[in-house]
Order: sequence, then structure tokens, then C-alpha cells
Amino acid sequence: MTAMLVERVILLLFVLGRGGPATVDFDTFAQCEAARPQLVAVYQDMTGNEVFARCVALKLPAK
Repeated sequence: MTAMLVERVILLLFVLGRGGPATVDFDTFAQCEAARPQLVAVYQDMTGNEVFARCVALKLPAK
């Protein structure tokens, strides 16, 4: 029996000096990568802190 998998794509935003990461959901990895530079710039402007970001694609079991 093969389990059904769904892909979830998220952008993890780590703002230095601010707890855990913020996450943003996307439909595709390409959308995430395209939006990443702009979202990093916006979070840096909002917080004044350095921001690190990474797109992650997770393969999860379907409910």
C-alpha cells in the first residue's frame, strides 16, 4: 500500500534577535523562490534586523 503524499511549500524567515521563524505558504517552490528577495527586504525594513530566508518543500502524508 502506497501512502498518498501532498507537497507543502513554505518560506522560513528568520529575523535575528526575534524568537522563532515566521512562515509564508506558497503553491509552488518557484513562487517561493521568486518572492523570497522581496519578502526579505520588507522584513528587514519592518524590523531593522538582518533576515535569513529559505524555501522548503515538505512531502507530507495526506489526511
